[in-house]
Amino acid sequence: MQDLYVNEVYKDMEEFLFFNMFPKKPADANKGSFGKILLISGSYGMAGAASLNIIGAKSVGASYIHVALSEDIYPIVAGQHITPVFHPFSELKTDSPAKDAEDIVSSLLPGMKAVCFGSGAVNNFAKTRIFNTLNNECKAPLVLDAEALKLINWSGEELSSFNCPLILTPHQGEFSALSGISLATVTDKPVECATAYAADKNVIMVLKGPRTVVAAPDGRYYVNKTGNNALAQAGSGDVLAGMITAMLSFVEDPFAAACMAVYMHGRIADLGTEHHSRQCFRLEDYPVIADGIFFRRGF
Repeated sequence: MQDLYVNEVYKDMEEFLFFNMFPKKPADANKGSFGKILLISGSYGMAGAASLNIIGAKSVGASYIHVALSEDIYPIVAGQHITPVFHPFSELKTDSPAKDAEDIVSSLLPGMKAVCFGSGAVNNFAKTRIFNTLNNECKAPLVLDAEALKLINWSGEELSSFNCPLILTPHQGEFSALSGISLATVTDKPVECATAYAADKNVIMVLKGPRTVVAAPDGRYYVNKTGNNALAQAGSGDVLAGMITAMLSFVEDPFAAACMAVYMHGRIADLGTEHHSRQCFRLEDYPVIADGIFFRRGF
């Protein structure tokens, strides 16, 4: 047990360390200086998940966001966000003017610095085809969230078949289903569970909870100390998935990027509830609160 805790990193993560690791935008920057990210999210009845992915990505300043989503929810999400580039797709192979989902995703992957899939994809009829396309073609760091975690078990695919760094973002219940470990054990020993799974499957594990654990395949792990119960609401994980994806475009080490995103996700909630209710905390305010943090640090 003692050896496990030798591998804990970023124990003193706070704003100074975060911004020491976060790259400043150069004076001659353009929209593609830190690369493009792709968010594949949402489905009928779950348009909010796609919107929250975007909110998360904007909260760390992603400047070139692509969003692939069902044509059914495109008007809803595009009506809320004017800066991303949208790629509506048809979930079913029909006579729709929209291209098939896997064709859209396949055409976008080569130009992406990071990709996220799964948030709100419950009712996406193309989700298995998208998952298989990512499995076969994705080379950029890939965040698998929510419904994508279920597809890992349903597909029968081994995670080793992916040719890219994988970042998995389950909450404790999802991790229990994914790993086969009892929820009681996951709740009682989150560090041990996360580090063992990360090493066994060669993935970066973001095990969400009151103290989120980020674990790397090489044994390193980070226990987050920011955040509060204002985040105990639907959608907070979608925001985090977007933040991790955006952070992967700024920070080359996927493990460090995940740790930084988890830290900032909680830090924003802490600052946002200093003068406002935890009961009614608005996830929509994330970019505004984040702007205050970045502005104060000269970014």
